[in-house]
Amino acid sequence: MVRARRRAGGDLYNVGSETLTMQILEIVLYDRQGQKRVLPLHPGRTNIITGGSATGKSALIQIVDYCLGRSECTVPEGVIRETVSWFGLRLQFAAGQMFVARQNPPKGRTTTNRAYLEEGTIVPSPDAPPAQPNTVIEAVEDALTNKLGIAPNMNFPAPGQTRAPLAANIRHALVYCFQQQSEIASKDVLFHGQYDGWIAQAIKDTIAYFLGAIQEDRLALEQELSRARRELKRAEQLLREAEAITGDGVSKASGLYQEARQVGVVPDERIPESLEELRTRMQTIVRWTPESVSFPGSEKLTQFQEEVRALQLQAREKADAVSAARNFAQEAEGFVAEACEQQFRLESIGLFDTGKQAAHACPVCTQEMETPVPTAEAMRRSLEQLKANLETTVRERPRLRNYIESLEKEQEEIRQRIREKNEDIRSLLEEQQAAAQFRELNVRRGRVIGRISLWLESVDTTDSTSQLKEDVRQKYERVTSLEQQLEDGEKQERLFSILNRIGVQMTEWANSLELEHSRNPVRLDLSKLTVLVDRDDRPIPLNHMGSGANWVGFHLIAHLALHRHFVQHGRPVPAFLFLDQPSQVYYPPDQDAELQGSLKGIRDEDQQAVSRMYNLIFNVVESLSPHFQVIVTDHADLAEPRFQSVVAERWRRGQALIPQDWIKVVETSEE
Repeated sequence: MVRARRRAGGDLYNVGSETLTMQILEIVLYDRQGQKRVLPLHPGRTNIITGGSATGKSALIQIVDYCLGRSECTVPEGVIRETVSWFGLRLQFAAGQMFVARQNPPKGRTTTNRAYLEEGTIVPSPDAPPAQPNTVIEAVEDALTNKLGIAPNMNFPAPGQTRAPLAANIRHALVYCFQQQSEIASKDVLFHGQYDGWIAQAIKDTIAYFLGAIQEDRLALEQELSRARRELKRAEQLLREAEAITGDGVSKASGLYQEARQVGVVPDERIPESLEELRTRMQTIVRWTPESVSFPGSEKLTQFQEEVRALQLQAREKADAVSAARNFAQEAEGFVAEACEQQFRLESIGLFDTGKQAAHACPVCTQEMETPVPTAEAMRRSLEQLKANLETTVRERPRLRNYIESLEKEQEEIRQRIREKNEDIRSLLEEQQAAAQFRELNVRRGRVIGRISLWLESVDTTDSTSQLKEDVRQKYERVTSLEQQLEDGEKQERLFSILNRIGVQMTEWANSLELEHSRNPVRLDLSKLTVLVDRDDRPIPLNHMGSGANWVGFHLIAHLALHRHFVQHGRPVPAFLFLDQPSQVYYPPDQDAELQGSLKGIRDEDQQAVSRMYNLIFNVVESLSPHFQVIVTDHADLAEPRFQSVVAERWRRGQALIPQDWIKVVETSEE
């Protein structure tokens, strides 16, 4: 069944009844208490969400992008991230529906792969958030890719380029479905995410597939060509190796014989000149067997090393003992010197001569006391004890010196034993090094014998490379045949034809929007991912055009023209375009509180430009209905009936994406 539809320009074209790919029925949010917020959208028509600043309009693109597999959640921190537990989408396909949800990343994280997927003929969005995820976001991407009808494909970079082949999937298709506020009015980027160099390259690699310049059978041939080239490369490598082994007859054999002589397998004598004699001698050489090599004293080396470690421990203990004894001797010397000094002082005044004093005599004046004083008696005893200790210390000096000398002697004996063990270890290591050198020589000899054996096997075959040469020839012919079928000229001609038709439509719409240079042909430049206007004297790229009105206008006509082509040719691209604040260059957001979305406060020519822009959107969507959906978030709220009839929600006077009672719950919990 084929339906006739009217173009935005007026004439008719045909749209297949099964063209509809993927559109959005609902954007669903669940708060942390399990409450549900649904933003319903109509498929096959324009849906406008108008409202003031800070109501969540711009976050809608980020929510949808995140649910459809974006690696990072770019929803701004604030009320939305604080209140929402799960983000969800209810999707409509040509056959069936799908509900996709993704968990809001935990606090402090930017992503999670926890996801939920439900598919069927009719799938209502659940009343409560998923109790548990039933899949991961990578599986959701695969399911959406298959549901869209993106066939297995692969873009192979041109020879000499190092990047890996790339298979188009849902994420590559979505670059044509979003225009954020910073993108739609940009002079430097045309597509969603193009600021990222990797994404820009991926767009260049996959856009030919999405436009239909590369058919599915061509992709299969390209994959087969890639395999055939790899097989040819392996066959050529095997042939080169076989030819290298066979060599040039006598010269190859002489070289191998010379190597055998250098490593001592054969005596240093004249090298035979004939190939037959060389082969005979080499057949003798390959019977060489290496002498066994053992490493002497491996166990003894370990024993010596253990003994050295034990002796080193003893040496440290003796050193500590000598040090302690010397410290003690120094302290004793100090005590004797100080005691003698005090003795001399007491003797000089007659106080230290305890032998001449009676028991009841005064220790100071030596006079007899009638009643002994306890303090005087104690002083006398202390003086006697001091003298006794001094005598004992003096007697112990020789014994302490003898003890230190014995410790030092034992320490030197241990050091000598360590030197002897180290010498044993050095001798053993020298023996092992000699054995290792001999074993290395045997390894070198073994390598030479191996090459000689391989050469003998190759020359024993009459023509060992004939089969390899035939294999290379067949694989080369296969590669050549596939390359002829895939001549790049056909692909480029198809792509050029598609871009020409898209450019014609863009030129027509540029005139209707009265954009700058619009009387000249407009086209897409895929090499730089921008819009060009072809003037008589020179082409003018988008970033050389002035005013935000032109930037928004060319973004709009480029994406509408692309989607018109996708729909008309049943290409596997989601059939929706999400635009964030296309009127921003005309409507002053800082005056929104006063204007409340009305255009009465702006210039007449700006009002007319906004009206032309929205009428173009309405015309294109209606001409492609029900196969194309546009979702717009904007400050502007036109009074025109056509605009008012497609307003999905109006977020003013307390109305916003997040309900007020959700915010109150969060504020209460924080208090």
